[in-house]
Amino acid sequence: MAGEKTRKIYCSEIQYKKLRVYFASSEKGAVMVEMRLAETSEDCVSYFKDLFPDSPLEKNREKNGPLIDAVQAALANSPVPERIPLDVTGTAFQMATWRAIARIPYGTTKTYAEVARMVGKPFAARAVGQVMGRNPLPLFFP
Repeated sequence: MAGEKTRKIYCSEIQYKKLRVYFASSEKGAVMVEMRLAETSEDCVSYFKDLFPDSPLEKNREKNGPLIDAVQAALANSPVPERIPLDVTGTAFQMATWRAIARIPYGTTKTYAEVARMVGKPFAARAVGQVMGRNPLPLFFP
């Protein structure tokens, strides 16, 4: 949009066991976490350049510190801090679905049909599946 400021993306990456984990945050909060098998050693700026083509990218571990800590806790099956600032955008349905998923208690599972009912769209199970396939923060919205 005209006059809209492009958000700067701060990125970093870590190796966790057999995973390469890539982090992206903005000044507002966590934007994305991506995980790949450790076969790749691609730097975070190269990794995110196609995902955020209009945003300046800066490698910055400090800006991603809370996000890195939370992901490492989740991967170690430890409690994740409840309040990580997020900067996630999506359609109204995507946002409602991610909020619903975040309310599911740890260790509990729900089907896509159950999540669809949670967001008031009982016949949207396939749409919930598509939303989850585009989930930018899978450890926060499992």
